[in-house]
Amino acid sequence: MEFRKPEHEGQVCRIINPFADEIPEEVYVLVEDPSPFDSSDVVYVVNLNDLQRNIHYPMNCEQLAVAKNELHVIAESLKDYIESWNA
Repeated sequence: MEFRKPEHEGQVCRIINPFADEIPEEVYVLVEDPSPFDSSDVVYVVNLNDLQRNIHYPMNCEQLAVAKNELHVIAESLKDYIESWNA
């Protein structure tokens, strides 16, 4: 399976090889532009569930550091991700 690597802020991703304490189906949103970073560099994401819980205070969401090459893009934006539920 070929994985799409992150290219811009706001993309919706999953972690390719999650740690044992992480749920493989968890979805994350990129909170910074990953394009200037090498594939092994760390980029920051927030968990979509956490973002939903803190919708009025998104700055309270924990930002997780994940190697760029460990992320697989599943949607270009939250809008595209939500619309995919009805596809």
